[in-house]
Amino acid sequence: MIDTLFPLGMLLGFLSPLAAIGFAVISYSRHRNRIEPERRVPVIGYVLGLIACGCIAGFVGLFWGIALACPQSGNLCGLFGFFVTGPILFSLAIFLVGLSLFLVRPTLKS
Repeated sequence: MIDTLFPLGMLLGFLSPLAAIGFAVISYSRHRNRIEPERRVPVIGYVLGLIACGCIAGFVGLFWGIALACPQSGNLCGLFGFFVTGPILFSLAIFLVGLSLFLVRPTLKS
């Protein structure tokens, strides 16, 4: 099954980080336009959060992909972790951090 999913996974593993980084930029710009300056998440904190969550999830995806593929595939089984599950989980973490900005609601003006 891993062998049949590898080409589609490679495509998703290549495109998903690009889409996630684009979503992170768009979500922060929307956050900056909606929230008043004293309540905004600082850009440095946001970028550091993206890097930390992305790295942790990428390493988890890397090792999970290697563990998933190596009992079934040949000597190149580690490539599944590097090219498929690692980038996909990296992208998912970045997407979730960007999505968390929408939890900050603007104050109601009365």
